[in-house]
Amino acid sequence: MKVLVVEDDDIQRELLKEILKEKGFEVYSCGSAERAYQILDKYLPNVVVTDVRLPGEDGLSFMKKVKELCPNVEVIVVTAFSNVEDAVSAIKEGAFHYVTKPYDPDVLLNLIEKAGQLSQLKSVKPDGREIVYSSKVMEDLLKKASVFAKADAPVLILGESGTGKELIAKFIHKESGRKGKFVSINCAAIPEELFESELFGYEKGAFTGATFSKPGLFVEADGGTLFLDEIGEMPLPLQAKLLRVLQEGEVRPVGGLKPVKVDVKVVAATNRDLKKLVEEGKFREDLYYRLNVLTLEIPPLRERPEDIAELVGYFLKKFGERYGKKIEFEPEALELLLSYDFPGNVRELENLIHRLVIVSDRKISKSNLEEIVGIKEKGKNFSKTLPELVAEFEKELIENALKRANYVQTKAAKLLGIDEKSLRYKRKKYGI
Repeated sequence: MKVLVVEDDDIQRELLKEILKEKGFEVYSCGSAERAYQILDKYLPNVVVTDVRLPGEDGLSFMKKVKELCPNVEVIVVTAFSNVEDAVSAIKEGAFHYVTKPYDPDVLLNLIEKAGQLSQLKSVKPDGREIVYSSKVMEDLLKKASVFAKADAPVLILGESGTGKELIAKFIHKESGRKGKFVSINCAAIPEELFESELFGYEKGAFTGATFSKPGLFVEADGGTLFLDEIGEMPLPLQAKLLRVLQEGEVRPVGGLKPVKVDVKVVAATNRDLKKLVEEGKFREDLYYRLNVLTLEIPPLRERPEDIAELVGYFLKKFGERYGKKIEFEPEALELLLSYDFPGNVRELENLIHRLVIVSDRKISKSNLEEIVGIKEKGKNFSKTLPELVAEFEKELIENALKRANYVQTKAAKLLGIDEKSLRYKRKKYGI
């Protein structure tokens, strides 16, 4: 998230800049409105924090022009206590909020976070891009996917239902540069007796009703990509035949005498634990190791909350255009949405926004979320003591940080703002 700080006091400007950088914001700063216009034009920040008193053009005039030039940018006005009336007037003109000097940095940081989330909602456009994100973890995953796309080996995508495994598969196909088609099959949706003919095709007369020859999906995807969704549901006899195709690069149609050469990039996906299936004898070990060379694991939405605002904005635009509506989220509603776990991941979020757009008129409030889609604030348990509640919350924070850091302890400690020694002690304390 990008923030522009406009403050003519060098010390205050640099102090705020450092605080924001420590919190992970991308920060630009200057001492005048004239210079701020240049930064706006070049970098288009999500949030502008401006002092009212500036050399040359004052902060209120600057704020009005920012809202005219860049309506998606949110502006927070900083003013002396004696100028609160000017700040209130600024809000009527479109400012997000105001703070008075001397301000509490935590209060300002909270306002910037909320303003940035609203800016992201307004800024996202349904421009045809299929993967919408703003988190570092998704950026890293797509970089890895792009590298994997250039290799000949199969790619295995792991992730919970609704995380977007097929979108990643399509991204891999696009990045591979292959000229052939992207062909998809859900292994859980094909009856076992039809599976072989669907994948490998069949010759005329191969079985009763085969009045003509039909190429299979491997041949259809020749020169392109075949996406095998829910690979964990593939019948065991077919797994052996799939392994042979991966090893030899050829398929034999049902009833055919000669193998057919194919050049196919295979991408498989599952929400199941394939290693456990191997141990249970439900998935071939040799196929598992063949598929598990290049692996991508998509984190669930609850582990990348930075993407929620971006996705909400995308779906609001998408469904708003479909139904001819312009729907906005109130800050409290967005805050409540960001606290939700989304067990159904991105698919659940998309369906939720779809429903809200259909039934809402203009703005979505906190009560809309509670009444229409049943999302409520997490209840507070008053039967427990304060130390018990603090311990529960601390354990949850540590577990979340470890997951986000891929269980690299030094990274997790940095995310938590504590040293590694303290983290080791707390992990031992809570049995993590």
